[in-house]
Formats: sequence, structure tokens, C-alpha cells
Amino acid sequence: MSEINIELYHDYLNRLNQMNSYKEYLKVIKKRDNLTNLKTFFKYIFISIQDFHQGHYDKLFFTNKDLKYYLNQYPKKISHKKIIKKEKVYRIFLRNLR
Repeated sequence: MSEINIELYHDYLNRLNQMNSYKEYLKVIKKRDNLTNLKTFFKYIFISIQDFHQGHYDKLFFTNKDLKYYLNQYPKKISHKKIIKKEKVYRIFLRNLR
């Protein structure tokens, strides 16, 4: 299991092609790059954990509502919350499905 750190989240943003958006976000909020700001930015990232794990990075959504609709259409894409909590590296994506 990988350690959760700033480089891991940077890697996620790069995979999702969202690093430039994150940098713009930092400029707007006038903050520096750190783990807290990364975690806050991930509140705006909506993707199925299974799609992310399988490398289907194009399955990124703009809203939580769109992701939930997608998951209702494809219930096999839903990951079990208890399993994901144990795999801490994907836990950041659970924050969006309340």
C-alpha cells in the first residue's frame, strides 16, 4: 500500500489531467500547494473509484449529481466503502459521495 502524501495526490491530478486546474485554484484562493489545499481541491473531483483504478480517467464528472447518475446507470462501478477505507490511497475519492 502506498503512503498518502502530496506527491501521490499530484500524481492523481496529473493522471486526471487536472493539475493546471489545481494550480489556477491555488492562484484564485491565494494559497500555497500543500496537503490541506490538495484535499480541499479533491472535493471538486468526481470519478468512480473503479474507473480511476482501471485507468479510465476520461470518466471524470463536473458534479456529484452527474457521478451519482452514472453510478446508478452502472452499479458495477460502485466500490464498497469499507474496502476503500482500508485502501487509504483511494479514500480521497469517497469524500464526494455523501
